[in-house]
Amino acid sequence: MDTFNPYRELDLSRQEVIDSELLAELEASLSRLEEYAAQSRTEATRRAYASDWEDFAAWCARYNRSAIPARPETVGLYIGSIADGLSLATLERRLAAIATLHKEAGHESPASVSQGPLRRIWKGLIREKSRQQDKAEPLMVEDLRRIIEHLPRKRKTGELTLSSLRDRAILLIGWAGALRRSEIVALTVTDAKFIAGEGINIYIRSSKSDQEGEGLVKGIPYGAHAETCPVLALRTWLQKAAITEGPIFRRFFRGGKVADKALTAQYVSVILKKHAARIGLTPEDFSAHSLRSGFITQAIRKGKSERRVKEHSGHKSWETFNGYVKRAGTFQSNPAKDVGL
Repeated sequence: MDTFNPYRELDLSRQEVIDSELLAELEASLSRLEEYAAQSRTEATRRAYASDWEDFAAWCARYNRSAIPARPETVGLYIGSIADGLSLATLERRLAAIATLHKEAGHESPASVSQGPLRRIWKGLIREKSRQQDKAEPLMVEDLRRIIEHLPRKRKTGELTLSSLRDRAILLIGWAGALRRSEIVALTVTDAKFIAGEGINIYIRSSKSDQEGEGLVKGIPYGAHAETCPVLALRTWLQKAAITEGPIFRRFFRGGKVADKALTAQYVSVILKKHAARIGLTPEDFSAHSLRSGFITQAIRKGKSERRVKEHSGHKSWETFNGYVKRAGTFQSNPAKDVGL
C-alpha cells in the first residue's frame, strides 16, 4: 500500500478525487483555521504563533526559501516535512500562524487548505493521521484495572512508588475524562475542583475541538473501588507530591524529585505503553488515544446515552463521534449471535 508522500502530492496534473468524508474534514479544518485568524489573540495564542512562525522562518532559511511572502508550495513542503511528529491540531495552528503573519503584513495567505497544493497535502495528512489513530487499540476497563494492579511498588512497604502514583492518576483521569493527551498535560491545580460526595470537576481550558477557547467542564465521579478511583488517585498524587499550584502532571528529576515543569503530551503514550508491556499487552497496539477511545467504547457498550457520552468526550462533530459508536457496537445486537452455530 502506498504511503502518503507530501512531495508527490505537489503534482497538480492528476485528476482530483475527494470523497465526501475527506471533503468534510477539509472544510472543517479550513473553518478552524479561519477561527484561529479571527479570534482575539490571547497571550498564549500570541506566544504559540510566535514560536510557530520562528520554526517556519528557520526552515525557510535552511532551504533558501522566502518565508514572507511565501509560496503555497513552500508551505506545503514545510508541513510535509514536520507532519510525522505533530498532531493535526498543531499543524493547523502552524498554518494559522503563517496565514495570520502574511495577512498582517498585507500579503495573501499561502496557507489555505481549500485549494492549490495544500488541498492535496491536507487531504493526505487527514487520511494518514486517521489511519495512525485507528491503529491504536482502545484500552478497555479490564486491562486498565490490570495495569493499575501491577504498577511498581516499594519493596519494603508494598506502597505505590511516587512515579506510580502519578502514572495511576494520569491513566485513570485520562480514561474517565475521555481526555486527549494534550488536555491531560495541560491540567493545572486550578483546573481541578473536588466536589464533596460527588467527585471532581475538571476544567479543560482549550482543546482540539474548542478553537475559540470557550472551555469545557467534565465531571468525574468517585469510582467503586479505591485502587481504581480516579478522584482518589488524583487527590493522593497531589498530596504525596506536595503539589499546590501549577501543572498537575510533572516530570521527575534524577533522584526522584518532582520537577516544576509539566510532562510533554508525547510522554503520556510512553507511560501507557510501558505499563501495558508489564501486563503482557503489546505496547505498539496502544497510544495515549487508547485512553479516550477506551472510555468511549466502554461507555457505549454499557448502554450509556450516546448524547451524554459525546458531551463528556467533548466531540463537536457527530460524524467523528459516530466512528467510535460503529466500532464499539460491532457486537451489540449482532445478528450473527445465537443463530445456532
